[in-house]
Amino acid sequence: MVAAAMTVGCVTAREQETSPDLGSVHAYLDDKPTELRRHFFIAQAQGQRNRVLNDMRLGLATFALGRNQLSEQLFDDALQGIEAVYADNEQAKKARELLTREQVKDFKGEPYERVMAYYYRGLLYLRAGDFENARASFKGGMLQDAFAEEQQYRADFALMPFLQGWAAHCSGNASLAAEDFKEFRAINKDAPLPRDKDNVLVLVETGDAPVKISDGARLRIKRSGSTETARISWTDPDHPKDHPEDSAVLLEDIYRQASTRGGRQFDAILEGKAEYKSVADTVGNAALIGAILAAKVATESGPRRGTKRKDRERAEDVQQGAAIAAGGLALIGLLSKLTAHAIESEADTRYWDNLSDRVQGLTMTLSDKVTALRVEFQSPGGTMLGGRDIPIQRAGRCGLVWIKDGTAIPRNPRAPNSVPADIMASPVIIPAAPASPAALVTASPPATGRDSKE
Repeated sequence: MVAAAMTVGCVTAREQETSPDLGSVHAYLDDKPTELRRHFFIAQAQGQRNRVLNDMRLGLATFALGRNQLSEQLFDDALQGIEAVYADNEQAKKARELLTREQVKDFKGEPYERVMAYYYRGLLYLRAGDFENARASFKGGMLQDAFAEEQQYRADFALMPFLQGWAAHCSGNASLAAEDFKEFRAINKDAPLPRDKDNVLVLVETGDAPVKISDGARLRIKRSGSTETARISWTDPDHPKDHPEDSAVLLEDIYRQASTRGGRQFDAILEGKAEYKSVADTVGNAALIGAILAAKVATESGPRRGTKRKDRERAEDVQQGAAIAAGGLALIGLLSKLTAHAIESEADTRYWDNLSDRVQGLTMTLSDKVTALRVEFQSPGGTMLGGRDIPIQRAGRCGLVWIKDGTAIPRNPRAPNSVPADIMASPVIIPAAPASPAALVTASPPATGRDSKE
């Protein structure tokens, strides 16, 4: 029990960062985007505990930079970590164990974060023209939306069946697409469905990621994003004087998905842990008090001199019984207290900070001569907020246009609340690579004052 207590006390060491081997880390950083090298360095320093979270953040950042192969590797690694926990087997159930302290668990994300990991992996398949795997990835995301702390809630992440249907449409499977769009329509009755000849999907992400905050046992979600809309325009070389335009429609509200699970509030999950912790602590206190009283009985009920043999034997039986009761109650008390100590009801507030607030989109029928679209953002009042020209990435039957309002590169190389506050606030400086032994041998010695002309 002492060993168990020590283990519970030492687990916070996992919240620290390590110093990776500089030779290895510089080799690892060599082919990474310059603007993300500090982020990749931190990912190495934070290790397994934040591995999935850093995979998600860097996967999205490299996706936005067009580094598709690197983004695929990162999201594949993230999904492998997710599926190791959220699967239907005993090993996965142990990984979801109640007694694991929330803040020191390996990050796997809330359902909305896991869904979005499958979403971006699916978009990478769309970019490559692999529509069957794209559809499978979107279906995997929809499954994650139904997984919520051992309870199955109704999946209502409308973006996923919409994209499943689009992938089936692009692969030429009209019947499968119809099934997927029927599922989408059951959730979203307003957004228009793709037409038979549509061959370009436009996805526009606006606003900032939902923010997790802790209110003791409650995990609170705050909306930090805006309510911008997007207007799409383009020029057709066959009709250069025409400048048609269309507006993106809301496909998914990420904040709503973050603050609900299948339409139901999920704050009670951690409240259950807090209640269980309180009960375990109370039971432990009661058992320890009982142990003290039983020990007192054992001490005071011993046989006295001058008593008859029969009375002495009776007193010894009482003493032995009280001693056994004291030991048993002490054991129960200590185990209950250890259990209460091991259950951490404080919410885990790490979150995927470079996600968006909403996903808007539309599908279009465009000739191959149209190679780019103009996407302009508007405030709710109609004020223009700027825009960009985005190339259409075509593969197979369909093309994809994806744009995020603002940057996808996280402001801080460290994910929010991924380490203690003092570490979060410290600057990230990548130490210089160590000089090779050969360079040290051949380097000229510094000039001394005697040898210099001065």
